[in-house]
Parts: sequence; structure tokens; C-alpha cells
Amino acid sequence: MITALPIQAVYNELVSQLTTQPRVLLQAPPGAGKSTWLPLQLMLDGHFKRIIMLEPRRLAARNIASFLAAQLGEPVGERVGLRIRQEVKISARTQLEIVTEGTLTRLLQADPELQGVDLLIFDEFHERSLAADTALAFALESQQALRDDLHVLVMSATLDSERYQTFLSCPLVRSDGRSFAIDEVYVPLKDESRWLEQIPPMVRQALHEQSGSILVFLPGQKEIRYVADALQDTLSSCPELILATLSGDQDKQAQQAAIEPAPAGKRKVVLTTNVAETSLTIEGIRIVVDSGKRRASQYNLRTGVSELVTQSISRSSAVQRAGRAGRIEAGVVYRLGSQALFERRDAHDRPDILCSDLSGLMLEAKVWGSEVHELALLDTPSEAQLAKAQALLHSLELIDDRERVTALGKQVQALGADPRYGHMLLKSKALEAEYPGITRLGCYMIALLESRLSSSPELSIALQQQVAKPHGAFRQQLSYWLRRAQLQQTKEDLAIEHLPIVIALAFPDRLAKRRGQGWVLANGAGVNAHKAYWLDASYLAIAELGGHKGQQIFSATAFEPKQLQAALPYLFSERDVCEFEQKSAQFIHEQRTYLGHWVYIAKPAQGPVDTTLRTQAWLALVRQQGLKIFNACTDCEDLLTRMALAQQLYPQEFQGLDETSLLARLETWLAPYLDDIRQLPQLKKLDLHTALLSNLEWAQQQRLKAILPTRITVPSGSSIRVQYQLDGPARLSVRMQEVYGMSHSPVLCEGRIPVLMELLSPAQRPLQLTQDLAHFWQSSYREVQKEMKGRYPKHFWPDDPATAQATNRVKSRM
Repeated sequence: MITALPIQAVYNELVSQLTTQPRVLLQAPPGAGKSTWLPLQLMLDGHFKRIIMLEPRRLAARNIASFLAAQLGEPVGERVGLRIRQEVKISARTQLEIVTEGTLTRLLQADPELQGVDLLIFDEFHERSLAADTALAFALESQQALRDDLHVLVMSATLDSERYQTFLSCPLVRSDGRSFAIDEVYVPLKDESRWLEQIPPMVRQALHEQSGSILVFLPGQKEIRYVADALQDTLSSCPELILATLSGDQDKQAQQAAIEPAPAGKRKVVLTTNVAETSLTIEGIRIVVDSGKRRASQYNLRTGVSELVTQSISRSSAVQRAGRAGRIEAGVVYRLGSQALFERRDAHDRPDILCSDLSGLMLEAKVWGSEVHELALLDTPSEAQLAKAQALLHSLELIDDRERVTALGKQVQALGADPRYGHMLLKSKALEAEYPGITRLGCYMIALLESRLSSSPELSIALQQQVAKPHGAFRQQLSYWLRRAQLQQTKEDLAIEHLPIVIALAFPDRLAKRRGQGWVLANGAGVNAHKAYWLDASYLAIAELGGHKGQQIFSATAFEPKQLQAALPYLFSERDVCEFEQKSAQFIHEQRTYLGHWVYIAKPAQGPVDTTLRTQAWLALVRQQGLKIFNACTDCEDLLTRMALAQQLYPQEFQGLDETSLLARLETWLAPYLDDIRQLPQLKKLDLHTALLSNLEWAQQQRLKAILPTRITVPSGSSIRVQYQLDGPARLSVRMQEVYGMSHSPVLCEGRIPVLMELLSPAQRPLQLTQDLAHFWQSSYREVQKEMKGRYPKHFWPDDPATAQATNRVKSRM
């Protein structure tokens, strides 16, 4: 058995907390034994009858299960079991079960009480996968509502402890750090854009300066191939070196070969992706070379595409990677970039729930009987993410118009696949009688996409290439999906003619129509195609998008809408449309067939224009052009400004009165005035002032008049218009003689808006601008009086204007 691990020092404290508290948080750095010694000891000591431990990565889950079973001298599937995709090894004797990805979520969906299970362990929770967040949310709800005897242990090497502890409302147990020290070597970047070129020299430096085997962290397969090729000369000159690669896409044999220790007298250089970052010990590794990069999924809300991007890792991930060097003995980590650059990195990686497609989470929540916003989630996804997920689930027929999960939605969730692929598989089976071979074609299509093989952008060619000479990763995926579809391997020709239907089943939002030099998707986004492909096509069924802003088509095939309309009529919708075309100044009244956002067929509609449709057309035009479309009078412009000012200064009393808010709800205040509007000139002459006032109740109108009057009566008796502006003082332009006797500047809006007085000559020319009339009378007025007496001798220019009689006449008529 494993001995002398740091986790042992806190074991008794942890057991005490676990057996008395519903939830416990454990923070233990790499090498402490939290993923191996701890769960096995909890099982052996009989503190819990059955334990399920969630591991975020399949490779780690498989190796942990194998390691723990070996400690007991048993095969996996006895007391220690494993349940991951494509591999289930459990029995009636199983007490500790290692699961991964969405497995725990499916177990909870099938049995919310998790009968027989009394401890759930969430390992490496700092990775914050969407599956782990979902499973924890369900587990917490089950614990609260159904199983007060169910215990939950959340643990990681690098947790945002205070935040997690507050969220879980639980005690925190801390374990000491790793057993062996790790030295840090920083290798400054010369050119960030050429960072990959600096990795091979770093590996050679580490080989020269250190002893032992090396683990090199790289973002993905492309970078692994580059570094492997660059190190060939070094390998040739150093026969004691063995090069191995490790990634989640490899088969078990290749992964195990990378993990095994180097033979005596040999050194290994293991090139790996993030798969080796956590819960994995590679024998003999005492050196880590860290590129500081990772490949992460980033969801593009505009195109609805999750694309893999290369980005810098957080400090916590860097600590995890470095920890691989100190598992067996003292080690060293070589980090690409300066220490200052390292310290400026984010503390933690951004969780998946904030940058992912949430359609799977939303479907799980609905089957669970909840909504996403009702779940106990550490981070709250954006409304835009949820709206996009809802739209996708609706287009896949997994939820209905009332946002309730459909029978098909429940079947797809039970399948445990991505909603797109689940829909493709189940609908293909339903269409098999009418479209023979379509189910098999669907399995081939999913296998091609999941194996992520670089091939022809034309999907029909890419599939035929794999049929003729299948790649190992493709064969593995195909075998899995054929089993899911209950089909046998055969040499039948693929029904390639059904390919557009298969793609549309999984990617209805990516059906595209040519628009100029580019394409418009069914979800409304614009994308671009490879210049050498699909030159004569008018319509494309797209499977993969990415590149700059997610707008580059990576794989697709041409289609004819008639084929999809016959097979998948639910993708199409028909409606009468009325639009105002400004070029012809006429209404277009058409009956249109839509595929998502774009028009497939348009033909003139029969009969007169419906009043409601015409009104909607006017509203669309007003939204497009803004309220400036109206021949608005000065009173309308002033009213708009006053309403917006009232909203700024009195938000509790006045809301939604700025132009943006008004345009957003035209249906509620403008539509009632449009029933009889048939021509654009009529619209422009609309009584906008009355329509705008309808946004205010009677009391609000009176309040607006009181705080922001349209006119101010000056001492002469004249009523002078006030000119308002959204940013700055109000302006009052008045002849100077008319404000004699006014000792102070007027006050507006209870003193919140200053008044800039523009004092005019008898000829209406500006004489003075002031916001302090009293000060002007006592200072600059003398100079104005002297000049004006000579220029306008017939007008009254008193020595004490603050007390003089105001007038709008000459002296002889006063």
C-alpha cells in the first residue's frame, strides 16, 4: 500500500468532517495522495458503503482505477470499478467506482436518490468542466431534497477556497504540499508569435542540465508533431532517449506506453496535452517543460460554434503542471516566458460554463425537472448563452414552443450523447425506412467529426477517404457509434446521397445560403468559404466552422433545399410578410418560405395587405431609421429630450423614456397610431407629440411640466421657450430688458439642471451668457449698459437692473 503521503496527516480530521457534515472541501496539492490513497483508504476503513469518484479525464480515471485495483491484487471491476465512455467494469462487489465526463449526471438522472451510494467525490474540481458543474448541481439538489445522508467531498490541488467554501457552506480541510521540492527555471520569450519554435531548444536545455525523464506540455496534436519532428536530430545523437506522445485521442495501448517508466539506462521525453495535467503519475518524470499554452473550447455566440483556440494557461494550471515533476523525487520545471509574465496570468482558468454551448446543460436541467437558472451553480451563465441554447434545442425538436422537453428530447438525453449527435442518430433511425442507409451514414459522419481528422473540406470526399483507408482514431469512433445505433460493421456502400440530411439533423443552424461573396447561416450569421470549394453551389450544409471570429467554413457539402424540405419539413416555416421598400417607396407583400433566418422561396401574396402586417412593417422601418424618420416639430424634439432627462434625474419615477427604450417597445405606444397609415408621407406627418405623451400617465405628464417646463415666464410677462440638452445646462434666450427686476437666475428641476441665460439686445443679438444673473448685474452689466445706451438710445438701460421694471417696449411706450 502507499505510505507516507501528505494526505495521511489530515485523514482523521477529514473522516471526522465527512461523517458529520453533508459537504466537505479538501485542498491538497499534487502528490498528496488525494486521488489514490484517500478514496481507497475510505473504502477499506468502511466509513462508507459505496463511493463514486468523478474524474474529469478518461485517461486519469482509467489509470486511477487500475492502480487502486492493483493495490488490492484484483482486476478492475471487483471492489474498485470503472465506468467511462466505451468502458464499464463494475460488479456486485464494487465499493469504489471511478466515473468520468457525464457518467455521474446520467446516474443521477436515472436514480436521483443514488440508492446505495453514500459518498460522492469530485476530484480535480478546479478544472470546472461543464459535466462536473452539472453533476455537482444535481448532487446538491438530491442531497437537499432526497438524501440527507448523502455526503459530498469536493477536492482539488488549486481551489479558490474561500469562494468555494462559501458556495458549498462547508468546512475546509487543507493538506500539506507535495513531498519533493520543485525548482523553477524561466525562459524569456523572444517573440510571442513564434513561441512554438522555442520549445525544442528548451527541451534540449533541460536534457543537458538535468537528469531523468521529461514531460513537455503542449496545446495539441499539431504542436506535438512539430516538436517531435524538431527533436529527431537530438534523438538520433542520443540513443538513450525515447520519445513518446500522450493525448486523450490515443488508444489505451499508446497511452499506457507513454505512462510506463523508461527502461533502465534510458530517458523518456513525453510530449503531452493537458491530459497529463492532473491525477496522473508518469514514472521517472522529474522535469517538466511547460509551454504555458492550452487548447480550450470557446463558444462563439454569433455563429453558435464551439471552436478550439490556443490560449495561455492560468497560474493554477501552471502549478498543476509543475507538480508532475515532484511526484517521485525533487524536480524542476522550465517555463516558457519570464517570471513577470507568469505572475500576470489569471489566477484560475475560466470555467466552461461561462464560455461553452449550454444546450447539453439546458437539456439535462429540463429532464431533471428544473431550469438552468434554478440549479446550484458556482457561476451564472449569460442570458445570451441561454438564449442560444434554447434556440438550438428548439431547432433540434428537443424542446417545444413552450420550452418543455419533448419525448425525443428525453430519448436524446438518455442516450448520453451531445444533443446534436443524439438527434442525428435517433432521427436517422426514424428515417431509415424512407432513406435506406442513412443511420449508418450518420454513424460515419459522427465518427469523422469526433476523430477530428484533417481531411478534405468536402465532406463526401472526406468520408470516402476514411472508407477507403480508415484512420485508427476513426475506426475506434465508428465502432462505438455503430454499437450505439445497434448496427454491424459491413462493407456496404455509404448512402452519400443522404449526406445533407444527416448534416441538417445535427447542424440545422448551419444550413447556409449564398449571399454575395459569402454565406448566411440559418441562424443569421455570415460566414466565408474556402475559395477552391463549392464555387457553383447556392446552398451549403456545414458541419464545421472556426477560424477568425468563427466565420470560416472548415467542412461542408452542397445541398438542394427541396431534398431537406421533403425529409425534414419542420426546418421550414411559411408566413406572409409585409415590408416597406424605400427604393420603390412601396410595400412588398409576399408569402415566404424560410429556412431559419433566410428566405428559400418568395412569391406575391394573395389579397389585400393585412392591417397588422402593414403596422409591423411601419414599426420595422421606424426601428431601422429611428425617430428622425418623422417630420418632427420642435415640440416633439423638446419632449423627447425632456423625457430622457426625467429618466436620468428621476429614474424611480420615469423609466424607459430614452430613444433606445422607446424604439424597443414601439408596439406598445406607436402601433395604435398606425392603423390608417398607408403611405410614407402620412407616416412622416404623424402626430408624434401625442404618441410620445402616451408613454406617460396623467400624473407623470403634470410632474414633467413642473420639473422641466417648456417655457418660463419672465418679469416682462413674456413666456420664453427653454432649450434643453441631454448633457449640459438648459438655455434661455431672452432680451435683456425683459428680465430687469429678476435678481437671480431661474431654477429648473429642483435645482438639478442649471440655466444658461443668453441675454439679447433689442435686435435679438447675443450680449451676454451667464448662469449667475445676480453677479452679472453687479459686474459686467456696466460695460454692456454703456455700449447699449449709445447704440439703442430709445431703450431702457437702468443703473440698477436687479430692481428696475422689466419691459418689452421702448422708453416712450413704457
